Amino acid sequence: MPIRVTQKTLESLEWPQIIARLRNHCRTPLARQRLGARSDSGDSDDSDRAEIDDAPQTHSARAREDSSSTVVELACALPELEQGLSGTRERLGETREALALLEGGAPPLAGGLVDLSGVFRRATLGGVLAPEQLRDLLSSLEALTSATRLLAQRADEAPRLAALAELVEDHRELTRRIDGTLDPSGEVRDSASAELARARREAKGLAADLQRRLSRYLQDPNVSPGLSDDYYTVRNDRYVLPVRADARGRVRGIVHDASRSGTTLFVEPEAVVELNNRLKQAELGVAREVERILRALSAAVAAAVPLLEADLRTLATLDLAFARARLAQEMEAVEPEVGRDGVFDLPQLRHPLLPVDEAVANDLCLGDPHTVLVISGPNGGGKTVAMKAVGLAAVMVRMGLFVPAAPGARVDLIDDVQVDIGDGQDIRESLSTFSAHMQNLAGIVDRASPHSLVLLDELGVGTDPSEGAALAQAVLEKLADEGGRVITTTHYNLLKEMADADTRFCNASVEFDPETLVPTYRLHVGSPGVSSATAVAARMGMPGDVLERTNALLQREDRQLDRMLSELAASRAALEKEQRAAAQVRSEGETARDEYRVKLERLQERRDKLFHGMRADLDAAFKEAHGRVAKVIRDLQRSGAPDSRSGAREAARAREQLLALEEGADRAREAAGIAAAAEPGTLPARDRIDWRHVAPGDPVIVPGGASGVLASLPDRRGRVGVRVGSAKLVVEADRVRAAPQGGAGARPEPRQRAPQPEADGEDEEATLTGDLLEVDLRGMRVEEALDRLAQAIDDALRRAGHGLRIIHGFGTGALRSAVREHLSASPLIENHRPGERNEGGDGVTLATLRP
Repeated sequence: MPIRVTQKTLESLEWPQIIARLRNHCRTPLARQRLGARSDSGDSDDSDRAEIDDAPQTHSARAREDSSSTVVELACALPELEQGLSGTRERLGETREALALLEGGAPPLAGGLVDLSGVFRRATLGGVLAPEQLRDLLSSLEALTSATRLLAQRADEAPRLAALAELVEDHRELTRRIDGTLDPSGEVRDSASAELARARREAKGLAADLQRRLSRYLQDPNVSPGLSDDYYTVRNDRYVLPVRADARGRVRGIVHDASRSGTTLFVEPEAVVELNNRLKQAELGVAREVERILRALSAAVAAAVPLLEADLRTLATLDLAFARARLAQEMEAVEPEVGRDGVFDLPQLRHPLLPVDEAVANDLCLGDPHTVLVISGPNGGGKTVAMKAVGLAAVMVRMGLFVPAAPGARVDLIDDVQVDIGDGQDIRESLSTFSAHMQNLAGIVDRASPHSLVLLDELGVGTDPSEGAALAQAVLEKLADEGGRVITTTHYNLLKEMADADTRFCNASVEFDPETLVPTYRLHVGSPGVSSATAVAARMGMPGDVLERTNALLQREDRQLDRMLSELAASRAALEKEQRAAAQVRSEGETARDEYRVKLERLQERRDKLFHGMRADLDAAFKEAHGRVAKVIRDLQRSGAPDSRSGAREAARAREQLLALEEGADRAREAAGIAAAAEPGTLPARDRIDWRHVAPGDPVIVPGGASGVLASLPDRRGRVGVRVGSAKLVVEADRVRAAPQGGAGARPEPRQRAPQPEADGEDEEATLTGDLLEVDLRGMRVEEALDRLAQAIDDALRRAGHGLRIIHGFGTGALRSAVREHLSASPLIENHRPGERNEGGDGVTLATLRP
């Protein structure tokens, strides 16, 4: 059934202001008319906007009321209000689809349209439409076409709106005729008919001929001295010359006009009278043809008026859907769930007329499980605003409007909204404030039903507080018995106590900051509030002695409840403040933690990426150097030449590079904390052979436990040759382990590299060559090599040697630099130099001991 509400109720809820905001978003005149704007064929967008300020009066004019607040049906004035549950859900669905289209970037419906009711009326009465009226009709036809095309393209996203657009008839032929007849300025085109084109050509030719003749008059020496200016003009649709009044005799002809001062006469020369007549006849022919064309076009419009009116009503319906969607965007509103159980569940509800960034949102529920909500608290704290917000939500859903609340909102349909808000005093009816309230309450109680929403502001005021509180309690109990949904505001403690005795009642309170003495507008459901009258009075400037006397009176026992509620409210406010501060600190901590976690993950990812890239480069260089060593060794083995010093040097250089790369890779792994990965089938790291400290001929153990002798170092593919008995095997280097020395399971001690062709020494220890002690440091780490060098210097001194021949090889140069720096810093060394070509080159350093 339709919602029933009185005119006074709508004004009390400030509903006309909601309508005015919705009308602001409408782009078609008919949609604005359906929202209360006056129907005027001459209305423009500006006039419609000007009427928004008159919305309450306009709505009043459309509502039927009398002195006893006769009930009216809003559908009479606002046809958008739906009567049933299915219609309301359908209307909300249209709003949802329009909102989705707007958020998806769909263009808005065409604006700037005018009311065509006067155009249709004139056409149906057989009148000729003016070009401007036809252009207005063309704009509306184009808007219809644009809307239907858009919704046909987006039918999957907006099936309801697309179904409405399908009802619009095809007016392409009428659109083509109007557009083909009139140009954008409203002039009838020459192409509208062959007769019009011929008549206009004739008129233009005659006008040009006439202008040429008048131009000759301007240049005639007998005429020009008598002219007041050197131009010709038009008076009474006739071409004339401006002749001075004192030279009238110079130009014979007909006077059509005179200047305001009378000094100039506008004369049509006799010689052009006939030509002017012919031009006039040609122009009349043009006008007749234009009227004939417009009359035919007007007849076509008249024939289409019934369909056009229906289609423009459909366009208005679509316009209203998009207007509701734009209002939802403006209010940041959501689509509510709608039922018929009388439930109002409105999380984070805001009053729709308050700015979004200023309104305080509150959770508010009614109907499940309680049906009566008693809101208490200080004056100016927001009690009435919260109550009105619920009433507006109940009416808004009937129109398909979203409600300004959080997702999950529910607003069930109610059939009757009744309010008692404000001062109903009326001197003419001899009604006091209290009498007016009682008269209104009597009607509310009489009409209450399970589908009623009753909003009562300050119930029972205006009389003795005790009687008023008792009367208020009785009214609320009666309304609860009738099953109505009731919200009331009060300062009576008796009403606050009802929630403890009756489960149908629930308390709510608005918050008041005891420190700043200002309301916070936050609503707390479940606890009563204190009126804080003294705090409000202090904020309004009440004298201090009055406030002291007030506090003294409040110490009486009958005021204990107020004092307890005040203390409870202060404690709750302090607790909530601490909770908000703790929540903010926790939120900031979680945000910082998340930021640091992301940064750490990025750093770890970057480190791993850099390391794996470096390891890949080292592995590639290692394999290349390893291959070079293997190739040189194979070449030496194949040649069998006893003197291959160049090949040996090349092998030594490649081996030094290989060792340096291995050392760099090990250091990088240790620095990054990443161990080298072992491949399946390989030995554990502790059992692998350090190929930097072995040479062919060393004993090894192959897979299976057999003993053998190393025949060749790892090649490019990481394989080694091993002789087991008379057989030569090729085995993966990672699967070969060193043979135990000094007992089972003992690992071999690191040994010096096998002699290289570059050096003459063959022993593991330093050897004496002539008066030079030779020491081979190749294959050693820098620290190990310097210790060995210091020992060799001591040995040379003990043997009374002249100096040392130190073999460190080429490699990366790190060992060579360390050796020479050590020699330069040693007090036992006189001097040192690199070896000559025949002495080993830069892979050798010769040092002289101090005497």
